[in-house]
Amino acid sequence: MLMNNDDLFKRIDNELPGMAEAVNNELIMEPFYQDFTRRFCWNSNSIEGNTLTLDETISLLDYDEVRSGHTYTEYSEAKQLFRAITKMLKFKKQNIDEAWILEANGLILGREGKYRQKNLYVGTVVEAVYYPPKHEEVPVLMTNYLQKINQCFDQAKEIAENIAREHIEFERIHPFLDGNGRCGRLIMNQRLINNGWFPITIEDQSKYRQAFRRFDRSQDISLLVYVICKGELAALERVKELERKLERYV
Repeated sequence: MLMNNDDLFKRIDNELPGMAEAVNNELIMEPFYQDFTRRFCWNSNSIEGNTLTLDETISLLDYDEVRSGHTYTEYSEAKQLFRAITKMLKFKKQNIDEAWILEANGLILGREGKYRQKNLYVGTVVEAVYYPPKHEEVPVLMTNYLQKINQCFDQAKEIAENIAREHIEFERIHPFLDGNGRCGRLIMNQRLINNGWFPITIEDQSKYRQAFRRFDRSQDISLLVYVICKGELAALERVKELERKLERYV
């Protein structure tokens, strides 16, 4: 059953124009950026099973502080993803091309970014196994994908639905051996910025995972659209909170 996201679209279309002044205020956008990059790093890695908390991620990135109970790999993943976020994600419009995607994936993994040269599967029997296209098909599929992802749209409904489709398409091509989810969410956030939205974190990871299974069953993108819109509304609320704090001291 399709989710009705009309109320979310209306809220975003009504609230986003009112953020224009905040976007141009460095005292608001700089702390938003600093908070977002760390929160996104933690959030995106946690979706992939990394067990660092937000607090532990911030301690690592800001103070190079490590704590017991985590692996070296988990700490490396946080540092590498943060490097990718801060280098590749711009809080202004920029085109995304093949070189951008390859570089982003390379930074995420700490090695050269290149398309996979082998076939693989994603998931488990319990969660549902997905077989991505054969590796020989990846270059052509990515060429087709790249032809669509620099379009811009006006209304919240168009923006959320098109970016949801793009995100699912990238993840289903699964162009890399590893880092596809993290790279895909980095692309998704730059696409949101390109369309005048704030970048997001995934507020409900369970629904995010369910969205892919729902799409595989019925081509339904409405749950992922819901997840994206909820993330945008949460980002808007963080900006408003910074506005309220600034007003108290000015």
